[in-house]
Amino acid sequence: MATKGKTDGTIFPEWDFSKVWADVKMPEFNVNAMIAAQQKNIEAINLANKAAVEGWQAFAKKQAELWQSAVEDTGALAQDVTFAKKPAEKLAKQADFAKSAMKTGLANAREAQELAAKTANKTVDIVSKRLVEGMDEAVSYVETVQSKAAAAK
Repeated sequence: MATKGKTDGTIFPEWDFSKVWADVKMPEFNVNAMIAAQQKNIEAINLANKAAVEGWQAFAKKQAELWQSAVEDTGALAQDVTFAKKPAEKLAKQADFAKSAMKTGLANAREAQELAAKTANKTVDIVSKRLVEGMDEAVSYVETVQSKAAAAK
């Protein structure tokens, strides 16, 4: 491999980075503004995570309640079927239970989907709001640097 410039015995040339970057003009860099922006980003992520955790905790709590209810309903069905005298009566109780369980299951699935969507929407709203704020901050910063550069000319 051919190299242009003096080497120190390795394949990499000896570079004086101060000379390489000497002609590059960097606008002023506001470290405090960068730190503040990153703090806002971290706060937004923390809020989004908190909203997600709270939503999934509510979802898990609802699932536990539904499980408890299903266990109780199944126990009640078992007792009803046991005390029914005629086979037709037993079949009718089982059919009623099946219809009720189906309606309840669909309603619960709908509610779970709505809870998950609400949680997702809340977290997306938090992050997208911060994204827009960050873009506005960047535009404002560029305008400030341009104004200072124009005033210095």
